[in-house]
Order: sequence, then structure tokens, then C-alpha cells
Amino acid sequence: MQITKHIHAIKIPFQIAIAPGIKVNRFVYMYLIYGKKIYLIDSGVATSENMIFDYIRKTGRNPEDISQIILTHSHPDHIGAAHEVQSANGCAVSAHHGEKSWIEDVELQYRERPVPGFHSLVGGSVMIDNILEDGDIIDLDGIRLEVFHTPGHSRGSISLLLPEDGALFTGDAIPIAKDLPIYDDVLASVRSIKK
Repeated sequence: MQITKHIHAIKIPFQIAIAPGIKVNRFVYMYLIYGKKIYLIDSGVATSENMIFDYIRKTGRNPEDISQIILTHSHPDHIGAAHEVQSANGCAVSAHHGEKSWIEDVELQYRERPVPGFHSLVGGSVMIDNILEDGDIIDLDGIRLEVFHTPGHSRGSISLLLPEDGALFTGDAIPIAKDLPIYDDVLASVRSIKK
């Protein structure tokens, strides 16, 4: 659905198998920024590329217009379809250096942070083309996107401010009320929320 002049959101439902025959329903949002090109903020879980490409076509654009995927962090529900999206059109992938190893080697992530259903959520590793740091400005063909390093949920979590549309994309840097918060570092998370 279109949120602002440039921002479109896609809610991606998925399930996590936590035990044999027991699945938990979850969802994640990923965002598209429409300008001359299309920019993805996160990619959802594996196979989300189908929903992303269908949505883009329904809005009169082409999936080949995707210029860049910007990953807020490396967890499976945010990077799951990045490999397939990047493979489909050769777009660039950007993320913070603190997330690079887990994005470029999803098996390393699985060994260091084994979560239920991991391999059903992640379509594969993807190489990072652009390393993002706190204070960076990403020029999306005239649309300005500001990068804030907001660790806590993960060590390299970033949030992205799109001043023109008055929007802040936080990935999972801000816990959802009544949901189970996940912290890599709870004190860093508090500092990031204050930031």
C-alpha cells in the first residue's frame, strides 16, 4: 500500500516452525521507495520476492527498476529474499559493517544464532556492495535518506530517515508493544531508542 508520495509498504506474513507440528504466525514489513528508480528497505523472508515483484507490477513499474536493497539488519525476516531480488536484476545491496558477515554468510549466522526455521526463512547469502555508517546520506536520485546506527537489536542495526516524507524506518530497533523483544545488547537498545 502507498504510505506517502514516495513510500510503499508490503506486509509479509510468514510462519516459524518452533516444534514438530507447531507453527507461529508472524509478519514483517518491507518498504519500497519510489523515485526514478525503486529502492527496497529490507526484503522480507525467502520467497517474498514474488510479493515484491507482483506489487511493483501492480503499481505500473517493473522489478528491473529496483536499484538498491538497503538492509536495516541481518536477521532472517529482513534479509530472506535479498539473494533472489539481487539475482533477478543485479541491484546493489547496502548494510552496516556490523551486519556484513551474517548477510554474506548466512550459514555463519545460523551457527552463531540458530533460530527455529532459519533455512525456510532465508533464501541465501548476498554480497554487500555498500557499507553504511552512522551519519551517511544516501542519495536516491534526489531523494535524501539519512543513516543512523541504532544498535541493540543487533550490533549493526540501522535506522533510515526520509525527511522529505517525514518517515523513519527502524527495522526492529524499536520493540513492538506486547511483543517479545529481542536484544543483542539491551543497554545499546535503550541508547538507540533515545537517539
